[in-house]
Amino acid sequence: MTIYPFQLYELMHLYGRTSKLKEPSMIEKDEQEPQDVVNISSEAKKRQIIEETKKEVLQKLRQ
Repeated sequence: MTIYPFQLYELMHLYGRTSKLKEPSMIEKDEQEPQDVVNISSEAKKRQIIEETKKEVLQKLRQ
């Protein structure tokens, strides 16, 4: 693909026009990242609690 100088000029000209139209507060606005939400089924929650309990009991027995 060939890019000609007039295309670069047009691109820079367009960038200049659009950057003047936007308010600086819109450009510098910090957007918060959406928080991840995890839903665990009741069966999976039970298994997780059992696994954690097993690990704790084994760790205490080894001490």
